[in-house]
Amino acid sequence: MPPGKGASNSKVDLEEELKAVVLADSFDELFQPLTLNKPRCLLPLCNVPMIEYTLEFLSSSGVHETIILCKSYSEKLQAYIKQSKWGKSGHSPMKIRIKVARTAESIGDALRDVDGDPGLRSDFILCTGMVVSNMNLSRLVAAHMANKRHDKDHIMTVLLQEASQTHRLHDKSDESVYLIDPSSNKLLSISSSPSLPRSKSISIQTSVLLSCPEVEMRADLVDTNVYVCSLQVLALFTENFDYQSMKRDFIHGILASDLLTSSIYAHVLSGSSVLVSDDTNNYDRGADIGNFEIATAAEAEFDFISHSGYAAGVIDTSAFDAISRDLIGRWAYPLCPDSSPADGPVYSYNRGCVYKAQSVFLGRESHVHRNVVLGPDTHVADFATLSEAVLGARCRVGENSVIRGSYMFDDAAVGKGSVIEQTIIGERVTVLDNVIVERGCIIGDDVTLGPNVRIPAFTQVARKRPQSTDRFSDDDMDSFSDEEGDSDSRQEARGFTAGKDMCSAAATIEPFDTETLGLAGIGYVWSKARKSDDDNEDDYHSMDMEEVKLGQLRTIGSSFADIELAEAELRDYVSDGFSSDHGQATESISPMEVFQRELRLTIARAFEKDHSAEDAAFEISNVRLSYNGDQNDMRRIVIQEILGNINLEQLPTSAKSVLSRWGGVIQKCISSRVEQVNTIDIVERFCALDPAIDADLRSRLFRQVVPLLYEFDIVEDLAVIAWYNKAVDKPSDQVSHELVQKIEVFVDWLNESDDEESDQGSSGDESTDDNSGTSE
Repeated sequence: MPPGKGASNSKVDLEEELKAVVLADSFDELFQPLTLNKPRCLLPLCNVPMIEYTLEFLSSSGVHETIILCKSYSEKLQAYIKQSKWGKSGHSPMKIRIKVARTAESIGDALRDVDGDPGLRSDFILCTGMVVSNMNLSRLVAAHMANKRHDKDHIMTVLLQEASQTHRLHDKSDESVYLIDPSSNKLLSISSSPSLPRSKSISIQTSVLLSCPEVEMRADLVDTNVYVCSLQVLALFTENFDYQSMKRDFIHGILASDLLTSSIYAHVLSGSSVLVSDDTNNYDRGADIGNFEIATAAEAEFDFISHSGYAAGVIDTSAFDAISRDLIGRWAYPLCPDSSPADGPVYSYNRGCVYKAQSVFLGRESHVHRNVVLGPDTHVADFATLSEAVLGARCRVGENSVIRGSYMFDDAAVGKGSVIEQTIIGERVTVLDNVIVERGCIIGDDVTLGPNVRIPAFTQVARKRPQSTDRFSDDDMDSFSDEEGDSDSRQEARGFTAGKDMCSAAATIEPFDTETLGLAGIGYVWSKARKSDDDNEDDYHSMDMEEVKLGQLRTIGSSFADIELAEAELRDYVSDGFSSDHGQATESISPMEVFQRELRLTIARAFEKDHSAEDAAFEISNVRLSYNGDQNDMRRIVIQEILGNINLEQLPTSAKSVLSRWGGVIQKCISSRVEQVNTIDIVERFCALDPAIDADLRSRLFRQVVPLLYEFDIVEDLAVIAWYNKAVDKPSDQVSHELVQKIEVFVDWLNESDDEESDQGSSGDESTDDNSGTSE
C-alpha cells in the first residue's frame, strides 16, 4: 500500500518532542442548541470551559506543542486561547497552534487536513477537545513506542476506561464488545450495534478466536477518545475517504480488514484515582519524554503501566452530566471544582461536595443538598432547593423553586415556584414563575420560558427558529450565531428579577412558540419528542422513531430503564400499522439483514463517489468480513445493485458502460466455475423478476448482459454453456424460458467456437506427431 503524505518519514525520530492533535469540532448535533453561538469545547463543565481540562491533561503528560483542529467559530476559540494562560507569550505551559479545517465535514476530513503538517514528524497523541483525565500519558506513550519496536505493524494505542455496563459513563445508545488478547493487550475486534432495536447476538470472525490462545471479551469498556497514534494513522485516513469516524469507521475497518496488517493495542484504566497508586504518585508530571525511552525492558509491557486513573470524553449531554457528577464527587481527583485547571474563581469545598465561589448569597431558608456547585455572585432565595446542580456566575433562583440534576450557565435565572429537572439551561435564559421543565430538556441561550407552563421531556428550545426542517451539525451553525433585534425584549424579559411584571411586556410577541413556551415565552421549539394530545399525527409519525429514541438515550436525564421503555414504544409504533416509509422500527433485525443493508449502502457510496472497481471491491469485502456475511449473499447483492445502475432506455450502450466500469467488482466476488454459473443464475432472476424492469425490456437486458459478462472475462464460455444446458430442463417456476431462448444463438456460437478450437488443437497435435515420426 503506498504511503500517504504523513508517512513520508516512516522511521520515527526518537528525539522529537511529544505533540498532540486536538479535535475541537464534534461534527454532530448532540449539543444543539447550546452550540449555536460557540464551539462545544468552550461550553462550561463545572463552570470551566471543557477545552481547559483537555489542555491541562496534555500539558501534564509532557506534551510540548498542541495543534487544535477546528472548523466553526475558530475566531472565538482563538480569542479564548489568546486571553487564557495558554496564550501568554513566554509563560504558556505548552505551545498552542490552531489550524482551521474549513471544508471538513467529519473527523476523517479534519485528520486528512492535518496529514502532512510539517510540525508532525513523529508519533503523537490524538484526542477531542472535550476530554477530562487526571492521567499522565508519558508512560503510556513510552509503552506505545516499545510495542512498535516489537510489532512493526503497530499504529495506534487506544485508551479505554473500565466501567460496568450500567455505569453512567456508558453510551446508552450503543452496545460495544471489545475482543482483546490479554497477554499483549492487542485489540482483536470491536463489535458495535445500536441498543435499539436491541440485538440478542453478536457476530465474531472465527479467525479472531483462533488468532491467539486466549481471547478476552469485554462489554464493560468506554472509549475515552484518547489515542496514541503513529503517522501511518493519518496516511490511512488520507488513503480511505470512507473513514469518517474513529471507532466505527477507522478502528473497526482496520481490525476487520483482510488486506491491512496494521495492529492496534488497548490500555484499560481499571479504576478511579480517588486512591492514587504509588506508580501514579511517582510520575514526573510535565517531564520531558521527547525521546520516548523507558528505563527497563520490563516497563515496556502494559502490565507495568499504572492502570489507575480517570479518563472520559464528553460525547453527548448524557456524558456531560456523568462527567460533571464525577468531577463534583471527586472521582477524577485532583480535577474537581476547588482545584480548577483554568484561571478563574476560587471555590471552597464544603461538606456534602458543595462548592461555593465568592459572593454567593444563600437565603437563610434555602436548602442546598449534596453535589452542588455555586458560581460567583449567584443568588439563591429563601425556600429554594438545590441538589446535584451546577450554577454558573450571576445565576438567580427564586423562592420555592427546585433545581435538581440540572446545569445553569452564566446569567441564567429561575423565577418563583418553578421546578427544573435534569436539564441544561444556556446563558442568559429566563425561566419565569411556576414553570416545570421536565427531564432531558436543552434550553439554548437567551430563551425565555413561562409563566405557568410545563415543558415536555426531551424538548430543545432555541432563540432562533431553524432555517428548515433539516437538522444541522454543531459545526454548521455560524449563520445562527448573531442575535438581531432581540436585545430589548431580552432585557425586558429578565425584568422579573427586579420586581417587574413580565406577562404584559412579552405577551404580544407573536412569532415565538408561545403555545409551548408560555405567553411570555421567547424562543422556538426545535424538537418535542413526546406526542401531546394536540400534536398532528402525521407530523409525529413522520419522524424516524428509532433515531428519536436513540437520540433521547444520549441526552441528559436518560437512564438504562429508558431502553426498555423505548423498545415497548417502538413495538406499539409498529403495531399501530406505520410502515418503514415513516422509519422502520422492528422488534429485532437479524445479523443477515444488517449485513445486507450495510452492503447495499457501501455499494451506493461507491457509485456516488465514483470509486475505482478495486477500491469498491475492497470495501465490499471488508463489509462481508465485518458482519461475517455469506459469500453468495454478497455476490447476489453486488450483481443486483450493479445491474440496477443500467439505464434501460439506453441499451445496449448503458449496459456495456456499466459492466466495463464495475464488472471488476463482480469478478472479485467469484472464485470458481460453479460461482460463475451462479452469477448467470442471479442475472436471470434479476432480469425476470425485478419490478423496476418493464416486461418488454426483460429479455433484451438479459440478451445484452450475458455476452458482456463473457466479453469482460467475468464468466467463461463453459460456464455459460453449462448454465444454458441446465436451464433448458428446469421447470418454468425456476427459470424464464423466454430469457433462456434469447441467448440460444450466443450459446451456439460459443459451442461452435469451442469446436473450432478443438479441431485446431487436434490438427496441431497430428502435425506434431507426423513431424516427430519423420525425424525419427
